[in-house]
Amino acid sequence: MSERSDEIEALEALAEADQFAEDRTMVSRDWTLELPSAPDEERAVLGAMLLSDTEAAQIAAALEPKDFFDGQHFALFRTLCERLKDGRPIDGVSLTTQGVIDQNTFAGLVDKAVEAGATVSGAWGPHAQALRQVRTRRGLIWTARRLIDQASRPDCDVPATLADAQNALSAAQRLNLSAQTSPEALLDGFEQTVRGWSGLPLAKSGIGCLDTAIGGGVLPKEILAIIGGEGSMKTSLALRFGEEYLKSVGKPVLYLSLDMPPEQIALRRLLPLAETGEKSLTAAIQDHPEAFAQVRARRAELDAGRFHIIGGPMRLADIESLVSRLSPGMVIWDYLTATAGYKSEMDAQRACVEALRAWQKRYSVTWVVLSQMSEIAKAGQRQGDFAGRASGGNNLARVAHYSLELFRDEAEPDKYQMQMNITPKPRLICTVSKCRQGIPGSSWDLDYDGPTMSFTGAAERVRREKKRKAMFTRE
Repeated sequence: MSERSDEIEALEALAEADQFAEDRTMVSRDWTLELPSAPDEERAVLGAMLLSDTEAAQIAAALEPKDFFDGQHFALFRTLCERLKDGRPIDGVSLTTQGVIDQNTFAGLVDKAVEAGATVSGAWGPHAQALRQVRTRRGLIWTARRLIDQASRPDCDVPATLADAQNALSAAQRLNLSAQTSPEALLDGFEQTVRGWSGLPLAKSGIGCLDTAIGGGVLPKEILAIIGGEGSMKTSLALRFGEEYLKSVGKPVLYLSLDMPPEQIALRRLLPLAETGEKSLTAAIQDHPEAFAQVRARRAELDAGRFHIIGGPMRLADIESLVSRLSPGMVIWDYLTATAGYKSEMDAQRACVEALRAWQKRYSVTWVVLSQMSEIAKAGQRQGDFAGRASGGNNLARVAHYSLELFRDEAEPDKYQMQMNITPKPRLICTVSKCRQGIPGSSWDLDYDGPTMSFTGAAERVRREKKRKAMFTRE
């Protein structure tokens, strides 16, 4: 590691240790910058705390020690917060007699609070906001310096650096004390977002009954979870959403194939056009190359360069880098807990769900997220329980706006089928386990073509053979 990098990391360690307030200048070999501060605002806020226990408690809840740049102010604020938490007094007599602060310093802070008009109830608010803004500026400077150092290295991990930059900006936004709370202002922002859409970009399956059951479709920044066991056609249903999105909305689709090889996904998208199965189409590459070329050409014509597929392994930083670069309208994440960099499915799902929460605000994307079903949920399905539990935990169920649970219902052969040794095609049941509008809790028998692993668009509503009993009755 270079001497310059060592210098920067030492400065960062100083900041992380909460001692940055004692060093007023950020220095590297060829770059010096005076970090911004607001000493008068710090004194006014501390003076307001010393004059009123009530105001002190409110200030302690609003600010943090890192909001104070001066080392003595930093230490005093932290001490006052600790005393408030423990129920100890913070009046001038107690503090001066116990050696927390001397009389001259106490008088100077109180005088500054009076001079700044911070002694009236709540009048410290603008001063606190000023401290938080200056702290945010310092943080941005530190971040910019770190990013410059990372980007200047020959072995720079570009996706990780981009993700670092995005996370730093998000953290800076979260520091803002003047968060927008006006309904009118919030609606103004939402209205501006919707006006930026071309039409109403609803993501649909093209299966009329199912789209109605989820309330008409999925909007940008919303999450659709598709949950099921192996062989439950999760990928096929996700591809169906992707194809319909290309036709109706026309914006690019990004398919993250973290489970299956990406070329297998590309081949599966050809099956409905070729009207044949995967093995037959693979054989056509050698036996009928012209026919295979025609199917490929048809697929490319329909896609018009708008469908993107990438395989794993991929980390969250890699995924965000792709989303940022390609600007897709829809991202299909197949599947969530196959994301790289985690020791367990639980860890992977927690991290991915937290990333989704952040990305919902950052990108105008419709998310279709696939997740394997937990073993408990598989057993529950066989007993008629459809709760949408994904492998790794229920974090996904909480963040998703819509959840579809797929279940292969194996049918018993009738007498004729038994005589002819025919195995009946399993029914594919899709239960809407979560939606804000539509028909939550409804189940649908989706008609599909087995060889092409695609849906016909027909569906029939079905009910559970075993009805759940009510837990409560009227007296």
